[in-house]
Amino acid sequence: MQIRKKINTAVRILKEKGPIGVWHTVRQKIAALSCTDENEIIFEVLQSSVQKGVMCDVGAHHGYSLLPFAKAGWQVFAFEPDPQNRARLLENVKPFPLVQVDSRAVSDEVVEEASFFTSTESSGVSSLSAFLPSHEAAYTVSITTLKDFIEAQGLTRLDFLKIDTEGFDLMVLKGLPWGQVEPKVILCEFEDAKTTKLGYTYTTLADFLIERGYQVIVSEWHPIVKYGEQHAWRGYYTYPHHLHDEKGWGNLIATNDGALYQELELKCKPKQG
Repeated sequence: MQIRKKINTAVRILKEKGPIGVWHTVRQKIAALSCTDENEIIFEVLQSSVQKGVMCDVGAHHGYSLLPFAKAGWQVFAFEPDPQNRARLLENVKPFPLVQVDSRAVSDEVVEEASFFTSTESSGVSSLSAFLPSHEAAYTVSITTLKDFIEAQGLTRLDFLKIDTEGFDLMVLKGLPWGQVEPKVILCEFEDAKTTKLGYTYTTLADFLIERGYQVIVSEWHPIVKYGEQHAWRGYYTYPHHLHDEKGWGNLIATNDGALYQELELKCKPKQG
């Protein structure tokens, strides 16, 4: 069945774009496979220096980013406001009692009720912002800040903060209690197509981290062709870095620890920005 589906896809691409289009698609698949997962790199680096640390996963989806840390005995706080995604997440973290799942969204201000949008294109684009024509207001959620959450939990450390909120990553960072609890490593997503309408860009997000003493590695991906499908990776670059394509997207890997940054450089082998 899978083979037939792949053949049908190849035939469709051949008809629509010709042999060059097929070759371009194959190159994109190869490029995507050549990318070592950013989250995996961070896990490997932190495991060499932090034993059973604390992770906060904002926009946990089905939990695949947090699972390596949960298996290693870390304390994990996961936020997932989408009920369908959260159901899968809760199933995946059942074996790990140190994983705590929160149903709230996270931003830079506390809101009792806010519209939450989902799309049939992908389970990974649920957001507080309707950035796709296919987005529909599906739920009402409450919003907290990391400052309020950290104070309520009495946390005094945070080793890894992963953010994937489909546009609200800067707002999540603004809601941190800076000067009180500062993550050793931060992984967050950028894509101007989502965030310019929210008032910020890729450089705004990266500069925010730089201003707070972080060094940043950019994992740049080619522009998204369609959500829910395999995307093509371009490479790792040191920040400041001018994106090869203004429609590109990706992740920022940031740390305020010099030794960890050196280890991340060895793993990522970034090109100069």
